[in-house]
Amino acid sequence: MERRATMKKHLGVILLALSLTVGLTGCTGGVNGEGDSDYSYNIGTPIVRGNAFNDQGWSYIEKGQYDSSIAQFNKVLNDNPTDDEKAEANNGIGWAKAKLGQLKDGMPWFEKAKDLSNDAKVGLAGAHLQLASRSDMERVIDLLYKQLGGEDAHFKYVSRRNNGVSDAEAHAMLAYAYAATGQDELAREQLDYAKELSPVWDGTTLDQIGKVVEFLMQ
Repeated sequence: MERRATMKKHLGVILLALSLTVGLTGCTGGVNGEGDSDYSYNIGTPIVRGNAFNDQGWSYIEKGQYDSSIAQFNKVLNDNPTDDEKAEANNGIGWAKAKLGQLKDGMPWFEKAKDLSNDAKVGLAGAHLQLASRSDMERVIDLLYKQLGGEDAHFKYVSRRNNGVSDAEAHAMLAYAYAATGQDELAREQLDYAKELSPVWDGTTLDQIGKVVEFLMQ
């Protein structure tokens, strides 16, 4: 019980840091909803038809104006959006709700967006880490390793919107989920890979996650 309590205490600190690491910024998607992108799906869902309201919503998130951002995303949802625009708007609401409270507050919107949005998969995985039950950890593994990574242990995650979660952090989150479910070998593989991806480790959010993973593997 003491070990679990310590684990959850560390996890709360980590997730707070993870959700607040850097300000969020929007990506350019064209004028009045027109535009295209050359991005591969392997490094983020391509913007098929960028929506000005989605861009404005992320601009408000960058400024910390989360209620205003949600209003912009709802304009998208109420304006006959494409599937991609709808997923992007729901993902945006999820991150805005997470910034207003906790990652788990964004779960309903991340769920709606996850099939088309890798950013939503990561947000949803973070929310399940926050809930911290074994079934939540198993869901994290499904979201990151299977759905996002396509069962490639060295998957590459580059956010479509700047949500503050790096490729290395996504792998560190997966390492935590593996360690929390007793899969130490897989946890070690993910943690070592996260270290390879990050040029800076000591004193970072990654370092915090790594220390908890090491603790769980003792």
